[in-house]
Amino acid sequence: MIKGFGEIDNNTINDVCNFFDNNNDFDLLLKNYSYLEYNVLFSILFSTGKYNKVIYDYLYQSYINDKKILIISDTHYGSIYENINYIDLVFNFAINNNIHTILHGGDIIESDVNCHCRKGYTNIIKQANYFINKYPFDNSIVTYAIYGNHDYSAINENENVKNILSSRNDINILGFKKVFFNWCGTTISLQHNIENFKLMLPSHLECISFKGHSHFYHTREEKNGKGEKIYIPAMCNDPIPYISSSLYLEANDMNAKPGFLLAEIYDENIIITNYSFSSKIITKENEFVKVLKI
Repeated sequence: MIKGFGEIDNNTINDVCNFFDNNNDFDLLLKNYSYLEYNVLFSILFSTGKYNKVIYDYLYQSYINDKKILIISDTHYGSIYENINYIDLVFNFAINNNIHTILHGGDIIESDVNCHCRKGYTNIIKQANYFINKYPFDNSIVTYAIYGNHDYSAINENENVKNILSSRNDINILGFKKVFFNWCGTTISLQHNIENFKLMLPSHLECISFKGHSHFYHTREEKNGKGEKIYIPAMCNDPIPYISSSLYLEANDMNAKPGFLLAEIYDENIIITNYSFSSKIITKENEFVKVLKI
């Protein structure tokens, strides 16, 4: 699988640019180069600096009109640390609070990255089918997701995983690394780190970037008011995967709790609330307020 525009030879880059020059249609480009990811094609054009004004019209991979959305990440279906009850609690929360949009920040399945698979779920095809069969369904709720490093590893091993994970109409998987949304007129992004997956994408265009992968909730505010980073807690009981994360938690006297985020546009603010799980109870933890307008 191509990890980014840097792995594509110059002939392909020139072909892509020439095709776009002749047609000036990104949708047609996607059809003609269907073997390349959306973000890879965007990165090829963006890296030249020639097409920015035109391709910014294609920055958004989806438009969200609901003022309240939920953000989850790192479900790790098929892992010994998975917790299906958390997913059910989130869907019940969405239904009870009239929320119709969920963003998933990646690591949908466990793959075999760390050998933490549940007994009987070491097969990645079985994990993908398990997710499709067990992820809750409600005809009023749509989920937008990106692939995480665990998903990338599985797809790199077997392309059929990709087809299975994207086989439900209520689950829209938008690609790797980073995707942009137009949320009620505000630009936000959803990200998940994948080592060596190189892309050229606009930086700090978004108001807020929701980031999966770290497994614990924390925020990083930017002085210029753009690109505020909100790290999504995990939807599983997997311990913090990196020593650096553990040191950060210890230094800041923080605990890593599984949970999810509620993001809400209210007047001229975006309010993000972190909720955690305790047994079958949802607990409100922290609140972050981002000013949209001055």
